[in-house]
Order: sequence, then C-alpha cells, then structure tokens
Amino acid sequence: MRPVKEVRLFFALWPDQDVRNQVSENLKRVNLDLDQCRLVAASNIHLTLHFVGNTSIAEMKCMDVQARLVNADPFKLTLDYSGYFKKPKVLWFGCQSAPQQLFELQKILGQRIAQCAYEPESRPYSPHLTVARKVNRAPESTPFDPVHWAVNRFVLVESISISGGVRYEVVNSFPLPGD
Repeated sequence: MRPVKEVRLFFALWPDQDVRNQVSENLKRVNLDLDQCRLVAASNIHLTLHFVGNTSIAEMKCMDVQARLVNADPFKLTLDYSGYFKKPKVLWFGCQSAPQQLFELQKILGQRIAQCAYEPESRPYSPHLTVARKVNRAPESTPFDPVHWAVNRFVLVESISISGGVRYEVVNSFPLPGD
C-alpha cells in the first residue's frame, strides 16, 4: 500500500528581507496591469531548486536527512534580468549569468533526495524567481537595479493552501559550508 500523501514540499533558495525588498522595488518598475495579474507576495519569493510536490511525512523526513548531507559552496547571485513564461503566464526575475555553484547545488541535492522516492525533472534547470502570475502578455523590457544576493543556505519549504492562495513555511534550513 502506498503511503498517504500529507505535505506539499519544495527545496529553494530563500532570500533575506533585504533581497525581498529590492525585488519588490524592481517589480514596481515593471509595466504591469495589476488588475490583470497576481503579484507573488514578498514573503513567498524564492528560487526553487527542486519541486517535490505532495509527499508523505516519512518521505519528507528522508529528504531532510539527505539534504543535511549536501556539501556545497556558498555563492553570490546577481538578479539582473526579467523574463516571461508564456504558457503558465508567469513573469520572473533571474540572472543573465547564473554561477556554476547554483547548478552544482541543484544537481547534488537532486541526487541526494532521489534516494527518497523523488525523481528529479529531466528538463534542464532554469533558475528564476516567479514575481507575478496570470500575466496575460509579456511586459515591455524594463531595466532594473541588479539585486546582489549572498547565498549561504538552502531550505525545505512546505506549501500550505490558504484562502486566496498559498503560504510558504520553511520546514528546515541547510547551511552551505563548502569544503
């Protein structure tokens, strides 16, 4: 018998308040019809490493144990680019040149949590922060101030359905100690 699915999870980079504030300020510069889209709450902004989805408490505990074994280097991200995914109607911020350490972290974490009934996506990893949903057309390109983000940890997050959307709650935080 399959285990009962009890929680909805993902692993992510979780920005500090300063990074969240800078992202929010840059988002104000984008020409969006706020009546025709839904901005992501500043408290929910993150960069997904692996979306796990619905899983059991036992699988979550396994992933927590495996994530503790990840040994990756801290790194710096510069959010300096915006983009639009047409099919899901999503506006996002990302890096023109993402550091190799980000891709290594995503790969190593995926190998670890694959031991816990998780199958990593086969598509190439496309790091980004979703900042608005239900955007019907790509906004005009708007320059914004680069956001510098010193990444020294990743987190396991539970997605909790609430009236009018979701709330993300950090379940555990994992430092990036490097060698």
